[in-house]
Amino acid sequence: MGKRGDLSEFQKGMIIGFRAKGGSISETAQFVNCSRAAVVKVYGEWINGTLANKRRGNCGAPRAIDVKGERRLRGCVREDEHATVDQLTARMNQGASRRVSKTTVQRTLLRMGLRSSRALTAPLLTKKKLQYRTWIASHRTQEIPNHSPAEAEEEPGSSDPK
Repeated sequence: MGKRGDLSEFQKGMIIGFRAKGGSISETAQFVNCSRAAVVKVYGEWINGTLANKRRGNCGAPRAIDVKGERRLRGCVREDEHATVDQLTARMNQGASRRVSKTTVQRTLLRMGLRSSRALTAPLLTKKKLQYRTWIASHRTQEIPNHSPAEAEEEPGSSDPK
C-alpha cells in the first residue's frame, strides 16, 4: 500500500475526486490502493487549501508581512477601524526592524479580506464631476417641448377639407 509520500499528483487527484463524489475513506483507499491515513491526510490538505499552496512552492521572495505581522496589522485595524492605509503603515513601522511600504500594507489588507467601502485617498466625486452633475441637473429642469407624431401631422392653419 502506498503511503502519502509515495503518492503521485495523479493519485492525489483521484483521492480528492473520489472523496468529493461521496466515496468513503475505506472505498477511496481501496480504489487508489493506498492507506486510509493517506486518504484522510490528502483530502484534509485539499479541504484546508494547503495542498494547492504546496504546489506553488517557494517561488519569489518571502512575504514582507508574515503571519505574525498580519496578526499585528489586524490588531491595528481593530484599534481604529477608520484608519487609512497611511496611518496603518505608520503604526506598522513604529519600532519595527523591517519597514514596510504603503503598497505592501494595502496588498496585505486585501489578502486578509479587509476591504473598505469608501475611497482611501481620492474622493469619489471630484470637483469636475460635481460641476458636470450640477450642469446636467440644471438643464433637466428646463422645459423640453413635446413633439408627438400626431401633432406633426396636424399643423395649425392648414386644415384640409375633404
